Amino acid sequence: MNVFSAFTFGSLIKTFLPGLVWLIAIGILEADAQRLLGASPVIWPAVQAHEQAALVLAFPASILLGLLSNILVFMGVNDWLVRNRARSVDSDLFEVHDHLKARVLDRYWPLAESSDERLHELFNRHIDVELIMLNVLGPETIAYVREQYWYHLEFQINLLLSLLVAFIALMLNAFLNFTTCSILMLNVLEYLGLLAPVCLLLLVAARRNYRRHIAKIASLMAATLRVTAPESQKIDRR
Repeated sequence: MNVFSAFTFGSLIKTFLPGLVWLIAIGILEADAQRLLGASPVIWPAVQAHEQAALVLAFPASILLGLLSNILVFMGVNDWLVRNRARSVDSDLFEVHDHLKARVLDRYWPLAESSDERLHELFNRHIDVELIMLNVLGPETIAYVREQYWYHLEFQINLLLSLLVAFIALMLNAFLNFTTCSILMLNVLEYLGLLAPVCLLLLVAARRNYRRHIAKIASLMAATLRVTAPESQKIDRR
């Protein structure tokens, strides 16, 4: 994950929106936690007392929370919700992807001029094929593929995670403010009806985007093998 990639206009938006949801959810959770402790809320009264300052500070705070959310996503949430699921559902696509990745790495390993099998194993495990393709195909091609699918996937999973936190905050708030069990259940069903379809849509879209991203990366690896093949030079001279 490149943190500094967030500082373009499009990336700021995809970082800002989930972060804003996080910010609102944290404000609700803080108010509820203070009520449980018998104290007065801090965040919302401060926002109401200093509206302009709060509005100015909300933008960098949302971006910071969006970046922290991105860290959580890449620490395991993305693997759990998207990558592992996509690999199990569409195993044939990933078999092609892994085969092409191995072909690319095998083509470049001799350049290391080493016969150490341990180093060869480490090379296959840690060398980033996308950086190899970056050198062969150019940054514009790689950026085009990532902007098509991967950046959307990041936004979808970050927004999904922030909505889940918002749902927890709303559930706690409903529990603290309910007067009867029927009103509590009504609130729960209302929040579920609002957020569950959105979360499901984001999850389905993210998984589809990831499979499409893998297909595009596999295509780029095939192109890399074609460009770097010795016989391609003979064909190009004809």
